[in-house]
Amino acid sequence: MAHEYDNAFRTMENDCPKLLIPLVNEVFKTNYSLESPIELYPNEQLITSPEDKQMIRITDSNFVIIGSSEDRYHIECESNPDSNELQVRIYQYDMQVALYGHTFIEDIMHVEFPRTAVLYLRHNDKTPDTLKICIHNEDDVLQREIQVIKVQQYTLKDIFDKNLFIILPFHIFVHEKELSLYNKDKNKLNELIHEYEYIVGKLNDLNQVGELTSLEKYCIITSMRSVLGLIAKKYNKVIKEADRVMGGEILEYEAKTIYRNGFKNGELKGELKGELKGELKKGLQAYKNCIERGMSKEDALAISELKEEDISKELS
Repeated sequence: MAHEYDNAFRTMENDCPKLLIPLVNEVFKTNYSLESPIELYPNEQLITSPEDKQMIRITDSNFVIIGSSEDRYHIECESNPDSNELQVRIYQYDMQVALYGHTFIEDIMHVEFPRTAVLYLRHNDKTPDTLKICIHNEDDVLQREIQVIKVQQYTLKDIFDKNLFIILPFHIFVHEKELSLYNKDKNKLNELIHEYEYIVGKLNDLNQVGELTSLEKYCIITSMRSVLGLIAKKYNKVIKEADRVMGGEILEYEAKTIYRNGFKNGELKGELKGELKGELKKGLQAYKNCIERGMSKEDALAISELKEEDISKELS
């Protein structure tokens, strides 16, 4: 199920990349403007295992924010706080990303690792504040520190004060251990539903004053519903009541539905058109990368999340 949570994070990243900027500012203590250009790069990485087998791994993010310099970032979304395998994956991903950007200066190859962080949806007393990777080279040791974000440490006030909207869908993890009680106790359930009403109301207000686009609002609420459906799938009353609050906003990813059906709202049309063109461009680049690596057309389409008609139309 963990990869389903990853999908929610990637959906927000791909459809509304500006939401990444406040998260980067919070984690890495940077000060990017919310208007800073952000470029997304293909998330699929071709990794060679110790057994010399090649595998495709999907990172949760691979992007560059352009400020006074061009800084590359890699953020992983992780629900299991006890897996050492994560550090292995991070090292594999970051090494591959560094190799993509390698340069030669006077016959010396230079590689630069991205700034990397882990978004822990769950954590416990043993979860560290940073993950460390030590690279040994004869007598030298290079230690990399991977920043850690513990989602459950952020209150709703923190999230809205710091514009950390990209972690809103995962706020439900704060309530994970109480979901069974909510499903049985109407009063306790009402407390949770009031929280969702507050969140949706705040998002509507931010949209009205122009601090969130319509697409961003739709994307956040859809991702909230998606994550809730996964974490509370055994608790029908919880899902039904929460869906009453959020389902009135959108019954599916309405923004994209409006795009497909021709738009009735001119402002939203322009907004979505730009976002979806960017998404198609990124998908086409992912498709080309896969084909160049010798993958089949079917696998390339699956990884790029494109349809054959998209390829035929854009590459004709």
